[in-house]
Amino acid sequence: MTLADRFFDLASAHLATLRREASVELEAAAAFTADRLAAGGRLHHFDTGHTAREPVRRAGGLVGLHAIEVRFDLAHATPPGREPAGLASGYYYDNEAMGRMVAERASLAPGDVLWLVSNSGKEPFPVALALGAQARGCAVVAITCVAFSRSVEARHSSGKRLFEVADRVVDTRGPVGDAAVEVPGLGAPICPLSGLLNVAAGWALQAATVEALLARGIAPTVYKSVNLPDGFAFNAEAERRYRARGI
Repeated sequence: MTLADRFFDLASAHLATLRREASVELEAAAAFTADRLAAGGRLHHFDTGHTAREPVRRAGGLVGLHAIEVRFDLAHATPPGREPAGLASGYYYDNEAMGRMVAERASLAPGDVLWLVSNSGKEPFPVALALGAQARGCAVVAITCVAFSRSVEARHSSGKRLFEVADRVVDTRGPVGDAAVEVPGLGAPICPLSGLLNVAAGWALQAATVEALLARGIAPTVYKSVNLPDGFAFNAEAERRYRARGI
């Protein structure tokens, strides 16, 4: 069996486990979200990883999903012969104060819901953002890998990880350490699964939320592909409808 075959087998097995074992969690999180949206709340999204843009303004996605995006970069020229000094854009994940600041400055309001994605859930930023959102009356649904999170030490001052503070949790049931394919002689496995599992869990949660809203007599506005002939016009009208009724 090739390494690629092994990857496909492991990815398929984990996706099947997610579908089978997380169905109750997805339904609970969707019902929780739909109740708040039906009562006038808004839906927000933040992803600490590389899949942050996946659900934002996508064909088949909810128009009412508001992405929180954080950008931070520092560069400082140094004298010749010295290494460049600076902070990359991912710096804020290690910073608890930044999480509190984002919660303060984002448009989070009582009755809202924040879908917060973090594979390990151990960093100070997402925990601080979750706690800050809750302090403002915005509930938190976490998409995270609980087994991975339990295996690592919390870095937030509360001593808690994301799954321990969220109002609802969807556990992706990914592998501890993320990478899944063992390769003799490399010293570490290859091929992480968190991207696939986070994306699958996120879209499953959107599907379940649409179903929950329809069950409450509410048809949410969704996007169509801009590559279709009427895509731009359809989406412009969808956004107009969303602004008019907020769902």
